[in-house]
Amino acid sequence: MGSVWTHSLREEMTVRKLKFSLSRPELLLQPQWSISPWAWMLYRLFMVLYTFAWCLYSALLFSSPKWLLFLSHIVYCVMGMYYLLAFCNLAWAAIQVRTFYRSQRTANPEEGSRGYVARAGSVGPFPLPPLLSAALRLQWCLHNLVGSFSITVTLLYWMLVYPIERHPLSAFNINMHVGNSIQALLDLCLSSTPVHLAHYVHLFLAACLYILFALLYWLSGGTNLSKKPYIYKVLDFGGCPLVAAFSVLGVVCICLPLSHFLVWNMCFLRRSIATGARGGSLGLFRERWWWKMGGAMGGSVSLTGIPASLFTPACSGTTQPLLTPRNALQGAISVYL
Repeated sequence: MGSVWTHSLREEMTVRKLKFSLSRPELLLQPQWSISPWAWMLYRLFMVLYTFAWCLYSALLFSSPKWLLFLSHIVYCVMGMYYLLAFCNLAWAAIQVRTFYRSQRTANPEEGSRGYVARAGSVGPFPLPPLLSAALRLQWCLHNLVGSFSITVTLLYWMLVYPIERHPLSAFNINMHVGNSIQALLDLCLSSTPVHLAHYVHLFLAACLYILFALLYWLSGGTNLSKKPYIYKVLDFGGCPLVAAFSVLGVVCICLPLSHFLVWNMCFLRRSIATGARGGSLGLFRERWWWKMGGAMGGSVSLTGIPASLFTPACSGTTQPLLTPRNALQGAISVYL
């Protein structure tokens, strides 16, 4: 695995990795493992409800707009936005795929009573609407922010904030500063969303925006919930400017990069296990998963002529082919569902 890891690391050091290139959009929608489509949909929905419930509880607990001053609360709200967008994108893609199979059922009335029966053929490519493509890119960006920032928030809170301020260890506090990382790591382990080291640029920009906000808030005379002239004690630009400067440098240059590197390594380990000899039976068979998402039953799925991606950009006013014609496949190898 060492040589593969080194090769992957070298590949990350390229300019093309900076972009959110949707060469395989399905990776942002499907799980890494052999989880049924509807179980995956329920997981997405549960995480939306769970996260927004804690966000609502947090707002009611503080009863002040100042609760959004804190990085941990901002990151948790962004996590809620990520789960909501991921669920909506998955539901949108599922509707598109099922609409196709429903049209096939209509075209074959004799099969309508027992559902669409899968014929031997290659699945995809399905059309990818421009709006869904943009939503998937935003989902990917939020996934990167949530994963690395959640770990950073947990480390910074227990290393810097808690030893100084000694907040009570309530369920809310534990969820915001431990549960956040557990949720982020769980999603990282289950989903097949790729992680690129070059995307640290986006994390760096987000961190700079928060630091700029904290600085401007201090300059404008803003106070925290305890009426102190700073958001965090370690960001007291007026009382301890040197400590604040070193804290900022430590977060941007050490803690956040290390968190992102950890997230990338976990993504690499997840892919290695799923595609390895031992994890092969647990890994997701892409074509079968989307075949089931469409509600198809029985039949076979061809492994010949499988496109690199199951989705292709859809242009307005044009009709995209949804299934590769059977006569275009030579010597198909079938895998029965």
